[in-house]
Amino acid sequence: MHRRRRRRRRERLLHVTTTTVVAVLGGIVGLLLVPATSVEVGPLTASVHLRPSLTSETVLLLPPVGEVSFDSHTAPVRIEARVRGVDIDKAEALFYADSGFAELQRSAPETLAAAAAKNAAMNALFGAVGAGLAVGMTFRRVRRAVLAGGSAVAVVGASAAATSVTFSPASLDQPRFEGLLSQAAYVADLGHDTAIDYQSYRDTLAEFVGQVSALYIAADSLPVGLDQENVITILHVSDIHDNPQAYDVIEQLHTQFAIDAVIDTGDIVSWGTPVENELLNTIGTLGVPYVYISGNHDGAAAAATIEAQPNATVVDNQVVEVSGLEVAGIGDPRFAADDDSDAGGWREGDEAVIASAFQLGDTIESYDAENPEDPVDLALIHDPTKPEGLLGRAPLVLSGHMHTSNVELDRDGSGTDWLTVGSTGGALASGGVQPVLRGEDPLDLTARMLYFDRETERLVAYDDITMGGLGLVSVSIQRTQMPLEHPELEIPEDAETPEGTVPPEQEVEPGEGLPDEDRVTPTDPVSPLPEVSDGGGESGAGDEGEGQGGEG
Repeated sequence: MHRRRRRRRRERLLHVTTTTVVAVLGGIVGLLLVPATSVEVGPLTASVHLRPSLTSETVLLLPPVGEVSFDSHTAPVRIEARVRGVDIDKAEALFYADSGFAELQRSAPETLAAAAAKNAAMNALFGAVGAGLAVGMTFRRVRRAVLAGGSAVAVVGASAAATSVTFSPASLDQPRFEGLLSQAAYVADLGHDTAIDYQSYRDTLAEFVGQVSALYIAADSLPVGLDQENVITILHVSDIHDNPQAYDVIEQLHTQFAIDAVIDTGDIVSWGTPVENELLNTIGTLGVPYVYISGNHDGAAAAATIEAQPNATVVDNQVVEVSGLEVAGIGDPRFAADDDSDAGGWREGDEAVIASAFQLGDTIESYDAENPEDPVDLALIHDPTKPEGLLGRAPLVLSGHMHTSNVELDRDGSGTDWLTVGSTGGALASGGVQPVLRGEDPLDLTARMLYFDRETERLVAYDDITMGGLGLVSVSIQRTQMPLEHPELEIPEDAETPEGTVPPEQEVEPGEGLPDEDRVTPTDPVSPLPEVSDGGGESGAGDEGEGQGGEG
């Protein structure tokens, strides 16, 4: 008798266990088949999807620029909202209509809540059908199938209820950003000292929709007017100054615009320490050719680390082929020199900068004489303040150093266009934090997309990409078309190479560069040199002066 009871209990337990497993598997299959619920929130068309998950979060996907997530509730549910499209006309009207944001504040929360509720109901239905069918087809028992379906509805309903009850608007104050969004906090800062109530949630949600709309309005103009298949796309970056987020920007822009190559005009580090140089290994993971010249903060160890990356090329007084373009470049002849600050900085490297420009100019002239059918298309130099050696010798020169962007077409009547880009790292380790400490706005993070005609290899357009530094809510992308007529290159009379311009100790052997000890270094720096171990890095001047002057 006891054996029979134990056997019945084991059989009953086995039936319950196997039924539960089959029901769970069937329910999961059903949940995976739940379609997303479409919803219009102002100018945005989005899809809302509730998924079972071990992480309790709300995730907003903004292809192709990244995602933002919040720890918003306590339940095994992931709320996923994906922006599918933006009505540009509605988005622009939102910004110009006085009542646009007020209407968003009123309607957006209810619209999203209704979409989430509808998707939760779909989850319950599909989960119940999946569990019921799986159990019914496996055990051929209608009662057991109905019980499995009802249990699935109860579980999904309980999860949805827990999500609703525990959802916290305060979580909007602590977003996590991935991708290009890591460069600009697109969700408004509610303020840590302000009580977060439902009205604050409404305001924040409306502000978020507005800012996402602004992003898509800006991006909408990017591909217009260019035959993407017949252009070479080059991303110009400079003065990263140890900011690792600059590499996130590069990666996301490559994903979005299919960059053919990245050109970096120097100051990728600030002091040349081993820790900084280790960060440069990230370049090897970018999946795009990376062309680099040294800035005045970059030591030989930094250049060697970059040269070791499988996708990188270090250029120094030579001409290389990059994605179909002939590119000439030379490194800065100074090392860790704080010599260009507007606040009483040092000028003792001026002659060396002048000499390096003439060296590169002579290299370009020699190359063009040997290759008249395929001359140099652009030249790279870190510091744009001493241009004489390159005027009239190259149709286009790219530079950095100034931490602000500038464009000079037909510079000094030479036919040379000169494009200087600001700091792609917001000059983070070179004075970029100091404006914030003084209560001022931080430096923007800037980059420039260059579009070259594949046939003529001439620059036809460029996009200035600007993001607010250190969390400012801003992003702008501005397209500029180059003039159709190109003036002939002509070396100005005062830019002819003078005799004895280059001291013997400053002569750069092509592809080798100057040893750090032969580069110009200030003898009385503004701030002390950092202590450096013997791990291969060099010490350099601090950044107090250049933070004040906006260069480095």
